[in-house]
Amino acid sequence: MEDYNQDQNFQDFENPKPTRSFALEAACVLSFINAVLQFLSNLLWFTAYNAMRKLSQTEEYDEMLESFSQDIEMLNSTIQNQLAVSRISYLLMALLYAASFYGVLQMWKLQKQGFHIYAIAQLLILIVTAVFVTSVTGEPIVGTAVLTALWIGIYFMFYKKHMQ
Repeated sequence: MEDYNQDQNFQDFENPKPTRSFALEAACVLSFINAVLQFLSNLLWFTAYNAMRKLSQTEEYDEMLESFSQDIEMLNSTIQNQLAVSRISYLLMALLYAASFYGVLQMWKLQKQGFHIYAIAQLLILIVTAVFVTSVTGEPIVGTAVLTALWIGIYFMFYKKHMQ
């Protein structure tokens, strides 16, 4: 029994368990929050899309907008941009943000596969955004691409240092 404990202690010394740094925890928490909010937002737009489209064509629509904001034109423009995007893109984005969440969860557990899942999901989110959103609304994708590259770079540093 004593030999087993000595062998186990020697193995623990030789192969210490990796630990999660505070910086990795902070990055994961921020990514968890983003993934959950984006997932819920895209799922809500997917489910409410047809109802919003019908509502935007009624007389009550302007009254509804007035109850939310004084700047009706800006709010209407935002909603119309959201409705100009294909409904299926919201479902795709929701699924990709769920995959991103799973990747972050794996990185939280210090699993290297989490980095790969996260990176692929984020790149696919960028592609879906370019194909379905940017092509319709004309909004530039450069800022989103820079943020995506920044976060993948941050996690890549942790990938090299902490994950197994």
